[in-house]
Amino acid sequence: MPLAMSRPGPRQTVSRYRTRFTGMIRTLCRTKRWISADAHDLALDLRARGSVYSENSLKQYHCAIRQNLRDRWDAASVTQQEVEDIDALLRSQTPAPRKTKVKQLRTSAGRAKSVRPEQIAAIVSVLLADPTPIRQIAAAMLEHGVNLATRPSEFLSIERDLFSFRVRSAKYSETNRRGLQAMGILPTDDYEPGQIAELQDITEIIVAERTSGATTEKLLRRCQRAIRLARQQVGGRSRRVTAYSVRQQSRANLLAMGLNPEEVAVIMGHASSGTAQSHYAPARRAWCGIANQTAPAIDADLVARVRPARRTRGWGVERDRSPHGTSAF
Repeated sequence: MPLAMSRPGPRQTVSRYRTRFTGMIRTLCRTKRWISADAHDLALDLRARGSVYSENSLKQYHCAIRQNLRDRWDAASVTQQEVEDIDALLRSQTPAPRKTKVKQLRTSAGRAKSVRPEQIAAIVSVLLADPTPIRQIAAAMLEHGVNLATRPSEFLSIERDLFSFRVRSAKYSETNRRGLQAMGILPTDDYEPGQIAELQDITEIIVAERTSGATTEKLLRRCQRAIRLARQQVGGRSRRVTAYSVRQQSRANLLAMGLNPEEVAVIMGHASSGTAQSHYAPARRAWCGIANQTAPAIDADLVARVRPARRTRGWGVERDRSPHGTSAF
């Protein structure tokens, strides 16, 4: 057995390494737009990017690759020379220094916390250039998300009654106290008849997809993929825009309209006014002209149910429409 192949660990650990290797192959193929890849391709890719990973992260990736080599060795599908070549690539990689580690951008870290109207308009235009049902839903998720402040998964649960549009909270439960209410009414007070009709059409498309058997998770993955492909065509700063970015922008716009944190929490479905303080875009990132727009009507009973939080944390001083005037938020 070659030196590169260590003894197998517990069955659970071996299974995790195999799962990790499969995920690494899938990610590499998606990133490079390849049909297939192998352990040698992963080793080359890690050598190019290894300096951004910590020592422990790099070790985990190496273990996954070596576990694949062991499996292939046991199945007699790899030669000793191939193993030694891959082992040499892995041993040549140097992790990031502990004190100067470069942060690797991942899904959440690479997400844009504020977006410009032209960025959304460009992506929406690309999506609607070939208006399949999924691309229409994805375009509406971006275009209406800034006004409605919904999470992507919540937008896919939209329902229409005689007087309003409702969505199911993705965070609400009887025990976790993170969501304000199970079902929320979308703030469409300032929507024009054409926008209402458009939202109604999208609701019918979503219902049709659900009737055909699509789950929320499946719809979300398909919409995210459509947005990812569209933003690649647009390029530039739009490459960081995700389906969740419009919710970030929505929070900034709501604060710029003059709403206080408790009122913003009601629209966003948060049970605490402090949830968005350090995780969402600040008011200074709001679009120009938002401060002159009319804020949506908010149920005072729901505002009273929001748990208050310290306003000295988060994004600094932002406007508060409370009776006490401005305060730090």
